Amino acid sequence: MTRLSLILAALVLFPAPRFQGDALTPAPPLGSMKAVRDTCANLWTLGPARGGTRRLLVLPAQDRTGWVEPQPAISGADPGPWSAIEADEIGFVWLTKTGRSYRFDPRKPDQGVVQMERIPTSVATQTLWQTVARMPASNHDLTAAVLGKRLYVAGGLTAEWGYPTRSHPFDELWELDTSSWKWRAVARFGRNRVYCATAEFGKKIWIVGGDTILADGKRQAQTAVQIFDPATGRLSEGVPGTIARPMPLALSAAGRLYVIGNERGHEDQPGRMESIGPGETAWRPEPDGPRGMGPLAGATLDDRLYLAVRDQGLAIYDTNTRSWQVDSTFKPRSCQMAAWRGEIWMLGGRDTAGEDLTLIYSPRSRSWRNGPKLPRPLSWGAAGVVGDRLILTGGAASYGRDYLYNDLTFLLK
Repeated sequence: MTRLSLILAALVLFPAPRFQGDALTPAPPLGSMKAVRDTCANLWTLGPARGGTRRLLVLPAQDRTGWVEPQPAISGADPGPWSAIEADEIGFVWLTKTGRSYRFDPRKPDQGVVQMERIPTSVATQTLWQTVARMPASNHDLTAAVLGKRLYVAGGLTAEWGYPTRSHPFDELWELDTSSWKWRAVARFGRNRVYCATAEFGKKIWIVGGDTILADGKRQAQTAVQIFDPATGRLSEGVPGTIARPMPLALSAAGRLYVIGNERGHEDQPGRMESIGPGETAWRPEPDGPRGMGPLAGATLDDRLYLAVRDQGLAIYDTNTRSWQVDSTFKPRSCQMAAWRGEIWMLGGRDTAGEDLTLIYSPRSRSWRNGPKLPRPLSWGAAGVVGDRLILTGGAASYGRDYLYNDLTFLLK
């Protein structure tokens, strides 16, 4: 292979990340108001129009080449004496005219602009969590890995992307620097990855299995393992798993990386698990876990793996005795999970009294208690602990009558 061929191959496998901050975003037309971003990753502004009026402009997430008038048009957003534009944390864009507030939903442009009184959302009114960052876009089907002062999530999916809104699977590894509270994409996978497992092992970030959504919309489960080295910025291929898991979970404990999850259509079978150690070239079979290995959430504490298993409860695997036990007191699924201060935090999720409920399990006393409510209902997001700080990001859940995706990152105060 020639040197040029090698360079071209590298560009295909590891192209530059798409999200590099506002510096690469085209500026709004001269005289426009400061742009705002909605939860679909679009930017909106009010630009100058004839007769001293202003017109609504959008920079769609799927086309950052230039500002345009929204197509399809939004009824009621014609040029006029608009004086302000804002975007809230649950997806609406607000306009002000002659002292009155109007809003439209970028996800439902056919509903047009509606005059409404501005009512604070639960995110704005709660006092337990601080909003510290926004992800590059709303995203769910996530797990998190923590290395140093940084938190990582990989792949994922949103049904609220761009204008007009559409479904969008991601093919990036996103990194949150908790020193600056800034997200950025640090690697591209060469394929979209949905419900992939993300874990730290050996001071690297491992991305394991999950689905790829093909051009025809069908899902294809992967055995692929990709490894990101933050020290070099390189992404490499790891030892593939032995089975294609559409919704795996990966956790590191006792010097090994454990991956658990079943093939598609076999979620009701005992959970299949395997592990790999430093320098090993094959995955080692581990004892099967409980049945119900669909979407999983989990955390590691004191060489034990803790998994939220649908219809089963909190499954606990002791890596020293290589044995399982299940606590069936509560049975949340698709929650955000983290180990913090010697306890297991199960935040939000389905099959509970509410998707904003926090359940805390104490391994020492084998007891449960309620924790602080989430700032908004969430499932399928990610949680992690960085420097003794509990962080929650991404996810989706019902919010009133709407089903909304989340692009905010929260820190428990």
